[in-house]
Amino acid sequence: RWHISLSTWFRDYLYIPLGGSRCSRGRKYANLLITFTVSGLWHGAGWNFLVWGMLHGVYQMAGDLTGKLRLNINRCLKTRTGSFSYRMAQTVITFLLVDLAWIFFRADGVRAALEYCARMVVKWDPWSLFNGEIYTLGLERPEFNILLAGILVLFLVDLLRHQKGQSFSGFLAEQCIWFRWGVLLALMWATLVFGIYGIQFSSSQFIYFQF
Repeated sequence: RWHISLSTWFRDYLYIPLGGSRCSRGRKYANLLITFTVSGLWHGAGWNFLVWGMLHGVYQMAGDLTGKLRLNINRCLKTRTGSFSYRMAQTVITFLLVDLAWIFFRADGVRAALEYCARMVVKWDPWSLFNGEIYTLGLERPEFNILLAGILVLFLVDLLRHQKGQSFSGFLAEQCIWFRWGVLLALMWATLVFGIYGIQFSSSQFIYFQF
């Protein structure tokens, strides 16, 4: 909700006063780029944050510029844009693009971020996923397993919502009281245990507290 209110503020007090989308295409793209660039600077006074914001603006511009092209390609190839595989591909592409931008957000500077990006291409080693090296990159094996379990839970909840058109709360409301309270207590327990995780954890480590 915090991010929703922030994006709404940028829309109402920056993007729309600049002209929004009710202007020429070039002006609209300039408004998008300015808005996202300012949102990057809001997160931190550094070139890496500026690039992070600009990248999201560029993504929006690229999506709008290639809209008709993608539509024509889908028509020629008779792509079923409502299929699960197509929507999954869109989700994966969006996820990768956002992750690319987050490299600049998290890095110490633009040069460090570019080095990370270069290493992903030049020094890419798929065996690091299997030889245990991945556990030396910041998350130990137990933490990594917890991460995978959390992703699985989120995937199942999202699958339930999309396949049956039902929210998780609606699904719980239809279950018996023992199952419903069991799930709620399990979620409360997980929040208490993993909400502040690890003996060495400090709230100052949270990235937003560094601004």
